[in-house]
Amino acid sequence: MTDSSTPMNGGRQVAVLPLSLFCWAASFWLLAKIGPGIGMLPENPATFFSAAILTLLSAFVVYGYSRLGLHRSLYLLTGAIGAIAVFYAAQPMVERSKAINLSASLPGEVMFMSAETAGLNFQADKLLIEPRNQLFSAVNREVKLALPEPAALILLLALVQLTLASGIGLWIGEGIDEVSHLIPVALVATLADIWSVSAGATSMIIVSSSINYFLLRFPLPGTSEIPYLIGLTDFLFFAIFFQAAIRFKLGTRKNAILLLASFLITVAAAIFFGVGLPVLPFMAAIFVAGNFRRLELKREEIRQILIFSVVILALFSAVTFFAR
Repeated sequence: MTDSSTPMNGGRQVAVLPLSLFCWAASFWLLAKIGPGIGMLPENPATFFSAAILTLLSAFVVYGYSRLGLHRSLYLLTGAIGAIAVFYAAQPMVERSKAINLSASLPGEVMFMSAETAGLNFQADKLLIEPRNQLFSAVNREVKLALPEPAALILLLALVQLTLASGIGLWIGEGIDEVSHLIPVALVATLADIWSVSAGATSMIIVSSSINYFLLRFPLPGTSEIPYLIGLTDFLFFAIFFQAAIRFKLGTRKNAILLLASFLITVAAAIFFGVGLPVLPFMAAIFVAGNFRRLELKREEIRQILIFSVVILALFSAVTFFAR
């Protein structure tokens, strides 16, 4: 990547986007084809390897959209078109997931109905819940094998998800008026992601068919599966911070490295500790720490940020309380 102060030819700027999309698609296709035969990597290194490639190439796509140098309203239009494309591209996979879950739940329902008919109403929940869950998992797995997802559709969905994230993220990043406003943006990203994980919103999405809208997928070496790896909103905020770094001349190369490092650190920590971790708190903290000297804050702005934080926390707490 070049520094924001480096002049570039307009044609070369435009050419970055198709190159980035080609690299993403080519790496996806290559791993989908040869990945199942790469069995020498253990599961954790294989997951980190795929997540690292996905992150780097997705950042390259965001960079490609950024280098178009579009008017801010056109980035918003790009994001809107991406959102519509995501909805329609994900629909077949959402419907497939719903159908599979329905098919897998039927044997368990029959089991409970049979138990109730035999007069085991009271004991059914205690005795049959574990067999029901095992039966659900087994049937779910077999139906998925019988109805494989088209890799081409997963690839298309990932590219339009990145279009959505790039368009909206660059639109927001280009609209930030003051460099000091990046701290409230980072604060929102952190609080929203922590709240989403702690309040259960993320866990609800992960176990529902709606996951197809929100997470990007990438082939995993050593298996034919294409798992969900990184969230769409993570790349949206990557685009916000990256474009803001260009807009305020904070150093394009430096901030690209900082933002990419936040992804890799989060993924490595999640694999090491065996728990799902939100990316945005790491991203926000690393970005602010790396640019803190340039994020000049006046006393009045500090007071406004503190008030803003209290309001956001109160809002999230209220939503969590009434959603229960």
